[in-house]
Amino acid sequence: MQKIEMPKRLQSSITFHSDRCDIHTIKKMVIDGQVVCPRCELEKEQQVLKDKMQAQFDSILINKKYNTLLHKSIISDNTILEATFDNYETTIQEEVTNKNTCLEIVERLKDGQVFNVFLQGVQGTGKSHLAYSILRGINDAKLDKSCLFVSVEGMMRLIKDSFSNKESKYTEQYFVDLLTDVDFLVLDDIGAETGAIDTNKTATDFVQRILYAITTTRQDKTTIVTTNLSSKTLFQMYDKKLVSRLLKNPKYVIFEKTKDKRIANIPF
Repeated sequence: MQKIEMPKRLQSSITFHSDRCDIHTIKKMVIDGQVVCPRCELEKEQQVLKDKMQAQFDSILINKKYNTLLHKSIISDNTILEATFDNYETTIQEEVTNKNTCLEIVERLKDGQVFNVFLQGVQGTGKSHLAYSILRGINDAKLDKSCLFVSVEGMMRLIKDSFSNKESKYTEQYFVDLLTDVDFLVLDDIGAETGAIDTNKTATDFVQRILYAITTTRQDKTTIVTTNLSSKTLFQMYDKKLVSRLLKNPKYVIFEKTKDKRIANIPF
């Protein structure tokens, strides 16, 4: 018979009782004036400890997912790390509307809805700023979901570097696994990785292969895309199946009237 180690708190004022435990068929004891089964009490103690350890483990996992955005994102412009909805400047109605649309997107995604987001327009209008703000809005809610912001051009550069740098962890497989696994992903500035933006340019097989592998496995997850390209140009530059996956069930945030914020204050 298994020996029962009595918890310390039970090792006082103990006497045996004539009744037996219906579960363990052993004699009960009178502990601190209560008739209890010592094995049941031991199991309760063990369950409390187990629950405490599980809570600690869950907390570690939540923190790991929460930290994904800061520690694993690939960002070309570090000022994006300071991006929030509060510091997105609005001067015209289109900016106000787009900001409010993105705020609504955050609430819908936090509510469990699944759809893709497409922020589209000329450079410098704050598309990346709002995309990162969406991720922050989700991440700060601590929903046990992971968020990741990836500059497509930066990712491709790191992968190419890994071909000659065997010490680099940034391999093609690393990024495919990482971007596939996260719950909410921003693919920032799609098209810039080709090196030029024009209607005759076609993304290389290398770029298409990586993006295809990522989008193929994200059909049930939200992907947020920022681009300077029109939808027509995207279909010309990339495989049609790839683009159709990016545009699956999309919510568009279009910048047509907003000017380039980066050069707005430069005197000409």
